[in-house]
Amino acid sequence: MLSIIGPYGRLLGVMFPVFLSIGNYSLSSFGVFLALGFLLGIFLVWRLSRAWDLDEEKTLDITLLTLLGGFLGARIYFAIEHLQDFSSPLNLILINKAPGLSFWGGILGGWLTLVFLARRKRLNFWQLADIGVVGLLGGLIMSNIGCFLGGCDIGSPSKAFFAVTMIGSVGKRWPIQIIEALFLTVSLANVWFHATHFHQRGKIVSLAFVYIGVSKLVLEPFRQDHSGVIFSVLFILLGATIFYRLTKQTPLIHLKILRQFLIKFFTDPNSRKDVVQTLNKTWYNQKTALGWRWRNFKKLLKKLLRRSNVKLS
Repeated sequence: MLSIIGPYGRLLGVMFPVFLSIGNYSLSSFGVFLALGFLLGIFLVWRLSRAWDLDEEKTLDITLLTLLGGFLGARIYFAIEHLQDFSSPLNLILINKAPGLSFWGGILGGWLTLVFLARRKRLNFWQLADIGVVGLLGGLIMSNIGCFLGGCDIGSPSKAFFAVTMIGSVGKRWPIQIIEALFLTVSLANVWFHATHFHQRGKIVSLAFVYIGVSKLVLEPFRQDHSGVIFSVLFILLGATIFYRLTKQTPLIHLKILRQFLIKFFTDPNSRKDVVQTLNKTWYNQKTALGWRWRNFKKLLKKLLRRSNVKLS
């Protein structure tokens, strides 16, 4: 018996933890999107390696080992947090049976692995971290979608019209995984822009850490588990510390600029008008760019489906 779940599922209904079933074997949606996240992360790292004229083979080898270290850290940390779900050591390996990864454990495992590899290979750690964090953002986006379908890292109860029913939970919940995926997509677009232009080594990873920390901190009240608040704040502080240490700047400079902007914004009507116009222009440009990319993606998808003799319904 072969069954495949549709690509969209029912966004306002029960999620689909099983993507594909063949006899007694089932493939979880979380596992599928985890693999897609892995591939997307590798692709982003490969593109940056080519753009920076680096040894692609060596960079990919280090990336694979770092991702493996991050995965092990994420899985072990998750198992420690949920010991009741791991009655058998085999469940630690069979992620389909007990899906779940800890973001903070993954960061710690990946960071320690990258430090070790950079020292052993005698390479610049911050350059490797800048490349790796871009791949990390791509992987996090896909893994959040997998969590949404699989019912992990669920949101708090909600009566909002876009609330969803999650596997293993009573009542409708905030679709926190999809919201976080959107936040991380915006962060990836911003980080990618900086990464493909001249920048100081370490700046990319510092910005990414701040974006990730802010995204998780803002969404923390809407999660069922609020244990990530301290980690989110620490992540923001870590990113800011890396940024100011490497750029040899002080936070006072940016605080002074922010203070001058706020004073001007609240006292000068023309300044408020300029800000609104800038936001409208930015939103229009982003909307246009996303629409163009979506149309190109649909054309490419239809072309691939036609070659495979598959029709959209």
